[in-house]
Amino acid sequence: MDTSTRRVLAARESVLPLVPSPWNRETFLTRLGQWRGRPIQLMPVTSTPVPRGAESGRVPCGLWLECDAVDLIAFDSGTTDFHIDQIIVHETGHMLLDHADGSAGLDGIEHLLPDLDPALIRRVLGRSEFSDHQEDEAELFADLLLSEVSRWRTSRPMRSFWGTR
Repeated sequence: MDTSTRRVLAARESVLPLVPSPWNRETFLTRLGQWRGRPIQLMPVTSTPVPRGAESGRVPCGLWLECDAVDLIAFDSGTTDFHIDQIIVHETGHMLLDHADGSAGLDGIEHLLPDLDPALIRRVLGRSEFSDHQEDEAELFADLLLSEVSRWRTSRPMRSFWGTR
């Protein structure tokens, strides 16, 4: 087993006691925030295309913004409940694995989150590029953690996908 996989498994084990059964997103975020010593807030946003010339040129489907006093997880307000859970746990992976700034950095942030002062942000990672090592780790973390709870999730993937609850 390589070092990266060991890191992901250790991060999963450290947070597994915080995962409610049945799955409840709000309970998980409250417990995680208490465990980390800082609140975690969800921020649904309406995706708008990043202007040409911005470094990434893509709109991430999720973002973790480490601010001075709070962690923010932004996601597209039009996505499904199932996908929101995946984004939350993916971004949690970035937090726990202490990933550094992603390639998107702060480029385009003012277009995606115009009401957020960029001076408050210490670190930002976006979930749009799946080819880099940090994204691989965060995605593996999310898959492994949610495999423990997916059968208890109240949002079934297909019902959520087709827009019914």
